[in-house]
Amino acid sequence: MIREGERFAGEFREATWDEALDLVASRLADYRGEAFGTLCSAKATNEDGYVQQKFARLVMGSNNIDHCTRLCHAPSVAAMLTSLGSGATSNSYTDYENAGCLVVMGCDPTSNHPVAASRMRRAVVERGAKLIVINPRRIDMCDYADLWLRPYPGTDVALLNAMAHVVVAEGLADDGFVDGRTEGYDDWRAVIDGYTPERASAITGVAAEDIRAGARMVARPPVPRHGDADSDRGGACLIWGMGLTQHTNGTANVHSALNLALVTGQMGFPGSGISPLRGQNNVQGCGDAGCVPDSLPGYQGLLPESVEKFGRAWQAAGALPDQPGRVVTDMVDSIGEAGGVQAMYITGENPLLSEPDLNRAEGLFRKLDFLVVQDIFMHETAELADVILPATSFAEKDGTFTNSERRVQRVRQAVEPVGESRPDWAIIGELAARLCDLLGLPWREQFAFQDPCEIFVEMAGLTPQLAGISYGRLDAEGGIQWPCPTPDHPGTSYLYRDGFPRGDRAKFVGYEQGPVAVETPTERFPLVLNTGRVLYHWHGGTMTRRVGGLLARMPELEVSINPVDGERFGLRDGGRVRVRSRRGELSGVARYTYRMRTGEVFIPFVRLNDSAANFLTNAVYDPDSRIPEYKVCAVRVDAEG
Repeated sequence: MIREGERFAGEFREATWDEALDLVASRLADYRGEAFGTLCSAKATNEDGYVQQKFARLVMGSNNIDHCTRLCHAPSVAAMLTSLGSGATSNSYTDYENAGCLVVMGCDPTSNHPVAASRMRRAVVERGAKLIVINPRRIDMCDYADLWLRPYPGTDVALLNAMAHVVVAEGLADDGFVDGRTEGYDDWRAVIDGYTPERASAITGVAAEDIRAGARMVARPPVPRHGDADSDRGGACLIWGMGLTQHTNGTANVHSALNLALVTGQMGFPGSGISPLRGQNNVQGCGDAGCVPDSLPGYQGLLPESVEKFGRAWQAAGALPDQPGRVVTDMVDSIGEAGGVQAMYITGENPLLSEPDLNRAEGLFRKLDFLVVQDIFMHETAELADVILPATSFAEKDGTFTNSERRVQRVRQAVEPVGESRPDWAIIGELAARLCDLLGLPWREQFAFQDPCEIFVEMAGLTPQLAGISYGRLDAEGGIQWPCPTPDHPGTSYLYRDGFPRGDRAKFVGYEQGPVAVETPTERFPLVLNTGRVLYHWHGGTMTRRVGGLLARMPELEVSINPVDGERFGLRDGGRVRVRSRRGELSGVARYTYRMRTGEVFIPFVRLNDSAANFLTNAVYDPDSRIPEYKVCAVRVDAEG
């Protein structure tokens, strides 16, 4: 589809592939380098992502490449790369069942990861594992928990520091692990010494004795019944979601969780590990494929030797950009500025639903010179595009996905593509060829892939962690977990048994508890907003809003509020309400629930009836990972009519 007439207001008309791709190539030719930015899709295949980042770096000369991990687990990746040298989950799903203790922090697995949640429940009910839930909101997993720690939003650093303080003070640390496999302990210890349970209780609202009880469970988990973990030791899995990461102190939160795992030695054996619960089906693989602004495929940083390696392989010695590009939040913020992003190519993402402060985000997108959206549905961002390119869904193409436990799996075409839609890798490859012809660039053959198998061969050949994986092995053996360095390697079910990618030692990185929130309640905006996902809609609902059965389950945006607050503000359970922040407003239905603490409300991310939580949220960022503050902002709730 090509827009005709007035920018952002003209009508779309159907176009042939040749016409559309020629137009995109002719327009993008003017925006090579820093003026170009691209968003890749964590719902597309590894092969799609690899070709897209290769196109951006090789043809467009830009490292302005990112995907949705920036908006969910960028703090996890940043902290784990610093402390461990790898940004991936260290354990397998089976380790949830074999753990002696599960610590579920800032997530609602029953709603967001129901299959993983079933393994967690099995560990508790059938194998006697201890379960600690850390969440300001009561979730279904609390029904199975031995301990529910309910901190005030934004106080996780103080809570986790205090748990680590107890581990050290009571002699529960794994001294052998700390002494033999870590560094930075003394500097970190100087930080956590000040976080007594009593001090942390005053900050977090969690009772000091509950903090002590939680620390003891993590440090000394029971041996699970009939488990596969070491028979003389129970392990602990530390599991977290966006309640830990989507804050201006998100990276500090994750480092604090990692420090607790390190001081208790909960890494490197079955039934233990650290586990950021990934969201979209291929968010791990999208990062593995190089769809990030500061690393080439396989998290090979933009060091001279890595840039040279890929330059040789792509026959582009000296031509690849070697400085980190902008993350998606910085790309959007730079639109309209001198030296900022002026043209964007967005694949399988909908930033005008996922960006914070949507009114501001839409205003910035309207300043773009040129916008291409490649997707399977029309959505909010596509409605502003100059050109829309129709891609195939996962069921219409071949390729691979990599799930949260680092397992590379085959996806095979099940149905014929709808209409004239094409796989993402094929569209981008054809566009790259046209741009090469137009600009006289010598890399046309670098995109002459005939099928996704050829792409995977190239990607695996340049990525040591995938070097031993092939379509042949995946077809014969099923999914294989990386790192898998050689064809005879079985894959790796858990990481850090013998060492860490950053070297022999992991690193303690201590943080003080910073300000609880950028925006605190006032008389005008007296409530604290919390956000998240719900079972019946996936995140913003770009896909699930199109499913009648799911829409019937949740047709309206629900504003969860404690009944005490509901009566205080003159609301009616089930009545229509309007929620306002300093940035925007939305309309929804009040739902009384004691799952919410007084003073706090919960609204899911899904957009229903033109209302979405991100009209309220704040475009302020974690300084390390640049993730927005999606959780804590001040709002008011008023009855409508």
